[in-house]
Amino acid sequence: MTNSFQNFDRRQLMTGAGALLGASWFLGGRARAWGGLDGKSGDPAPRTLLLLELNGGNDGLDTVIPFGEDAYHSSRTRVGIAASSVLRLDDYRGFHPNLKGLRGVWDEGQLAIVEGAGYPQPNHSHFTSQDIWHTGQLTGRAAGDGWVGRLMARLYPTDRSEPHAVHVGQTLPYSLHSSTHPIVCFDSPPAYRWAENGKAIAAAATKRGDKMSGNSSLDTIRGIAANAKISSSEVRKAAAQYVPRVDYPKTDIGQDLKTAAALLASGIGVRVMSVTHYGYDTHEDHRRRHDQLMGELDGGLTAFLRDMRGTPAGDNCLVLVFSEFGRRVADNASNGIDHGTAGPIFLTGTPVKGGLYGKHPAMQDFLDGDLVHTTDFRTVYAGVLERWFGVESEPILGARYDALQGYLT
Repeated sequence: MTNSFQNFDRRQLMTGAGALLGASWFLGGRARAWGGLDGKSGDPAPRTLLLLELNGGNDGLDTVIPFGEDAYHSSRTRVGIAASSVLRLDDYRGFHPNLKGLRGVWDEGQLAIVEGAGYPQPNHSHFTSQDIWHTGQLTGRAAGDGWVGRLMARLYPTDRSEPHAVHVGQTLPYSLHSSTHPIVCFDSPPAYRWAENGKAIAAAATKRGDKMSGNSSLDTIRGIAANAKISSSEVRKAAAQYVPRVDYPKTDIGQDLKTAAALLASGIGVRVMSVTHYGYDTHEDHRRRHDQLMGELDGGLTAFLRDMRGTPAGDNCLVLVFSEFGRRVADNASNGIDHGTAGPIFLTGTPVKGGLYGKHPAMQDFLDGDLVHTTDFRTVYAGVLERWFGVESEPILGARYDALQGYLT
């Protein structure tokens, strides 16, 4: 994470009128629907979703470890984790030893593990697999908008003035891509000053000639860009005024989740927050790198859950943790693990009924050295769409999937 606005992915932020609209109008902050930061009573806080992506292909077998399987230990003679180190959930599986905080959330009954999540005909390409997860369709970007973008169109069919989906990070995940609704993407609130160049943008647009003034999109961009500096203060104000109830780690993911908590608690209309944790492509030096990542994930996510618990925003926030694929079963000669297929999804937060969902992939029946998925990830999406947001999932996912049941209280 950086505090320099020059490092923003401006192409993602400013592609089309919708992106610029989102970056500006969101910050203007129309009337808040509920108490927000001041804690005053009002309408109930809306149901929200925090998407936490483990970018690069998280090793599910070293996240929820099947320590009871001989095949796990025999396949990972270089980098495997000893059964004695595992934080046991039962006699078969347990958490990575650095997930102590999340183990506590599990013990409290607020962490659901969906085992063996994947999709048919898995693809080992980061980009292709991410596109499939981000759109919820095997055709990837050819399907059109991201699944969250399509969700926004369903939730707000006539309200296209303010974005309700926000990503904290430099690059907007395709899941939030929308051709109809504005989306916000920024690196950090203090760095959200790109909008201060709004007058320059408007001036540049004006130089293209008054003959283009009939172009409503351009006119809109001019007007909003000219006022972007004023509206950009809203996000910075929300983050600056937020007083967390716990100490967040100083890691990138810890600080990004702190920002997510601030915006969710501010009551400025966010329905979907997105955060990415990078570094999971562990082809080499897996043990050291993955250990560090697990510690960062545990520290940041545990702090977020503790901070949000018992608040209006926190009690109505569902957290979904996913990765584009898992890793292969066997380690490699570089003390790493190559691209694989299936892996676990975590669902957590106050609304979650913890436990195991789905079925762990067989450790004796591999497909070319990969796990065979047992749960289509779109059954999880379908449950989020239908049971959490109350919208039909088929128009968003392009097909009908039986929604995963039982994980919402």
